[in-house]
Amino acid sequence: MTIRRTHKDNQKKFLDENQKLNILDLGCAIDSRWKEANHFADIFDFHEYFEKKKLKFTKIEINKKLPFKDKEFDYVILSHVLEHIPNPIEFIHEVERIGKSGYIEIPTRFNDSIVIGNEGKYGHRWWFNYDDDKNEIHLLERLDPLEKFISVGTVFKLTDMFQESFTLQLYWENKIPLLKKENILIDKKLSFFSFIKKFYSKKIRDLISKIKLLFQ
Repeated sequence: MTIRRTHKDNQKKFLDENQKLNILDLGCAIDSRWKEANHFADIFDFHEYFEKKKLKFTKIEINKKLPFKDKEFDYVILSHVLEHIPNPIEFIHEVERIGKSGYIEIPTRFNDSIVIGNEGKYGHRWWFNYDDDKNEIHLLERLDPLEKFISVGTVFKLTDMFQESFTLQLYWENKIPLLKKENILIDKKLSFFSFIKKFYSKKIRDLISKIKLLFQ
């Protein structure tokens, strides 16, 4: 069993150098699909789009077994998918069944807490944390601890610069150790604007202290 932190660019380079692999982009969407994949699947029907590009596409159903054979794929890509799944542990068992290895990318808890628009029918349901000591992914029920202040588009622009803060990027082989954990309860939602207020109030206090020193 292997699971470890990785970097998306390294995984893309590996796939580009191993084009004979059978690679599934699971939950591909269209705008964010991986060009390195040779088979695509999603809950939405993108048959027409992929047929025009002469690429394989399979429509999948929520809460149903994936329509693929055991170990059919050498590599399975799960990029910003797992946080949307109603039953992530059962879903991961299916991914393990159909794939030999793969890549998982999910938003960090911080990312998910500041971004507007992650709610709704197809919104984010879960948080994830990676335990480097035990090499496990921990599944947590999603909370709402902060007042959100940044758009999805903006966070994607910032991700390249702050990848470690905004995404978990993991490579796995044979098995994905995903465990359900209890989340920490919060008494009160924290306001982003209160942080800003405290920041500037400290700046003002420091400035007043400097002015006082000038007149001593």
